Amino acid sequence: MKRLLAASLLALSFSGISTLQAAPLLNVSYDVMRDFYKDYNTAFQKHWQEQGNKAAQIQMSHGGSSKQARSVIDGLPADVITMNMATDINALYEYGKLIPENWAERLPNNSAPFTSATVLIVRKGNPKNCRTGLIY
Repeated sequence: MKRLLAASLLALSFSGISTLQAAPLLNVSYDVMRDFYKDYNTAFQKHWQEQGNKAAQIQMSHGGSSKQARSVIDGLPADVITMNMATDINALYEYGKLIPENWAERLPNNSAPFTSATVLIVRKGNPKNCRTGLIY
């Protein structure tokens, strides 16, 4: 489901590029998404051309979410932006007016569109008996 949401958001972001010439698209995202987009971009490009569109060249910029948001606010010409914190998404409106102020209200359940993997590494033998799920 999370991959579907990310895929849907990216496809919607590209919906206005049917007259695309040779200009590359720039996808600016937080670093954790590097592997996702490496796989997704290939699938997207294939699907895009199967729909009768011209080939899309996608360039990537990865880094910390806040740094990427600041780069876009300062003028990095992103076509697609993936942030992992609502505060970084809010900054795109607050400091650059690059997105609608009510961006979260436009999504189901006022949600923030991101996924992020969290991994906990435990000591040998897992002495605290950590398991999947939330740990308080």
